Amino acid sequence: MLLLADDLNSFDAAVALLAVHCAISLNDAVQIAVTGKRSKYENHSQTLADLRRVCGDNRVDSKGISHLAWLLTNKTAISYGDKRFTYAMLARDKAERFQAWAYSGFRRVLRA
Repeated sequence: MLLLADDLNSFDAAVALLAVHCAISLNDAVQIAVTGKRSKYENHSQTLADLRRVCGDNRVDSKGISHLAWLLTNKTAISYGDKRFTYAMLARDKAERFQAWAYSGFRRVLRA
C-alpha cells in the first residue's frame, strides 16, 4: 500500500482497496490473538461490535475503531463502485491510524 501510494494518481483505487483489506486483516489478527477466533460476519457492524467487546474486556480505549468503521463503511464503494474512489489518501490515512491504534492498544499480543 505504501509503495503504491507514492504514485497515488496512478494507483488510487489499489491503495484504497489495500487500505481496507489491511485493516480487516489486522482486525482479524487482534481478535485471533486475544480471543482465539475472528469475526466471520458479512455484516461489518457485528465485526465492529466484536472488536468493541474485545476492547472493553481488555481495557483498551475503543476510539481507534472509528478508523476501521470508516473503511468498512466505504468498502463497497471502493471495491465495486462505478465511480472512481476519490478518497484514497484518506483511506490510507484511516488504515495507518487503525494500525497505530491497534499496535498501541494490543501491544502485548501484536508485534511490529
